[in-house]
Amino acid sequence: MAFIQRTGQDTVLRSEKLPAIAIQIDPEFKYVGSTSFILYEIAGVEQHHFVVADAERRVLRQLWFQCEGYLANNTRTYNYSGMDRLSLNGFDFLQDAHPINIEEAYQARPTSDFAHVVDFLRDKGYLVAGDILFHRMVWLDADLRNELMIIYSEVLDHAGYHPSDLTEDGPAAAEWAAVSQALRERSLSSFKIL
Repeated sequence: MAFIQRTGQDTVLRSEKLPAIAIQIDPEFKYVGSTSFILYEIAGVEQHHFVVADAERRVLRQLWFQCEGYLANNTRTYNYSGMDRLSLNGFDFLQDAHPINIEEAYQARPTSDFAHVVDFLRDKGYLVAGDILFHRMVWLDADLRNELMIIYSEVLDHAGYHPSDLTEDGPAAAEWAAVSQALRERSLSSFKIL
């Protein structure tokens, strides 16, 4: 189980196992809280949420940390293909980035971990809607039965794109490499593994 430790201006998310890790959060992000649930009756999930919001409480940037592990009622393993490798202070992650529309993603999978995030933040009074870019980083244990996901997201409207613009056949497809690289840089500057 992960827990939050605050000292002065520093906020650190700590986990004692799977993995044992300490992650310092950029002080611009506000800790909103945590939630735990069983996902699809096969995995236990613990989420921690940090946001940067405007005066109307619209989420502009978000960090979502998810510790997840398959339950004893199954023999499943995690399998992420087509993702790039990323090493952060001795931890090996897989990573990808995508543009999405929150409402479309929610409607397509209303019981997903993403839907839990949306519901949690809305219940806390935040406006979570529209188009976003997200950068997902996934650490897996040796047995591929437990994972830590770090997901950074930010609103897309300031960039002047719609998610479909950045798809393989979209009018701005050629710009995706630069857009996603800049996204990853902002993502990685929002936290630090200690």
